[in-house]
Amino acid sequence: MDPKNDLVDETVIPISKAVIGAFAKSPNILYANHENGSLYISNGFIILKTSQAEFDDLLEQVNKRRGEAVAPVEKTGILKYIDSDKGKFELTGEPLEFEISDNQFMSLFADEKQYFGYNKKYVDIFNNGDNRLFVDDNATYSPNSHSMIVKSRADEILGVVLPLRLHEEIYGKLADVLPLKIKWKTEYERIKENLTNDPYIGKEFFDGRDNHIISEVKEVNGADVYVVPNVADGKISGYAAHVKVDEIEKQVALWEANRVSRENDKPAPPVEKESPHAREESKPPARPFTYLQKSPWGEVTASEKLCPGVFAVSTDKQGGIMVTRDMTAAFSPAAVKCGVKFKDFLCFEDNGAKDVALRELLDKKLCAVPGGTEENINKSLRERQPQYWRSRENRRVNTPPEKTVPVHDR
Repeated sequence: MDPKNDLVDETVIPISKAVIGAFAKSPNILYANHENGSLYISNGFIILKTSQAEFDDLLEQVNKRRGEAVAPVEKTGILKYIDSDKGKFELTGEPLEFEISDNQFMSLFADEKQYFGYNKKYVDIFNNGDNRLFVDDNATYSPNSHSMIVKSRADEILGVVLPLRLHEEIYGKLADVLPLKIKWKTEYERIKENLTNDPYIGKEFFDGRDNHIISEVKEVNGADVYVVPNVADGKISGYAAHVKVDEIEKQVALWEANRVSRENDKPAPPVEKESPHAREESKPPARPFTYLQKSPWGEVTASEKLCPGVFAVSTDKQGGIMVTRDMTAAFSPAAVKCGVKFKDFLCFEDNGAKDVALRELLDKKLCAVPGGTEENINKSLRERQPQYWRSRENRRVNTPPEKTVPVHDR
């Protein structure tokens, strides 16, 4: 498009040096055309409305800085921020500024109960005195996910700034500098409140190793799931598992079974001294896991526990890995297909199937590599279990970690 023929639009964000700098360092330049004819561009951390002529000029300036041509990528997903009906709480007043690293500053805003933090250089692009700044949804507590919505005086959305991660510790440090009217509650305290009166939310379950807490219900891929992070000393872990709502009772039973199994597997505390009569009357402790005397490959000659409920066994002929029925719930369907059932176990033979079990344990960080290297395991799977390997790779691609990420990764 010829810039001379492009009408001046007072409602677009001009391409300033700050905008060029923000896009020159971005690995991707994204764009999307709205059905109303507006053009929006993004570097993955901000979205702004511009004109075609301004966009062409931006690409030219970025190419000069980089010394190479940049091909913009169409990403219609960025329009979900523009079409959102959120952004009803206006951020007024000047923000506080904090240095978060060398020459990197955060602009901090607040409402009556929480803080909102954004990269200062991005806020300055929009905060010119004429634009109005809003929070996408201040009704919910979240230190990480409140995007800034930038509107014109005519209430048109001109851009979006994604938030910086705020650790809960910052609330204690800022209490005197930028006080809140309503006492801040930690994520753990809010979960324990269980304002929804759900029978599981706020409850904690110990599986003998980790303490799980059920935090909320949300929709994932069309299904309602419970979000289950770990908790320790009132701190919620960043990673959270998902359990389908109709499977939560089964999962709770599995946690309890694992707790009992781990408790039973602990060595008995040493006895300092006992009388001969007491020794005669006492019964010998039950031998743990006596059912490991047999395997689908014959009598077990040696066994090693890789993690609770998972054992590497050897026989006179060959061996493999035996997994208790409870622990198979942690294995993917593709992995389960590679095993054979034997009594209360799912067994993986030393023919490549054993590496399937090892790969599952490693992916879930349930054990370390028992001899050899991960690459040897992966090579074996690619050659001897190609169907499982393809399933695992597809699963990894289609299941990204749950965390706040730039727009271009969504």
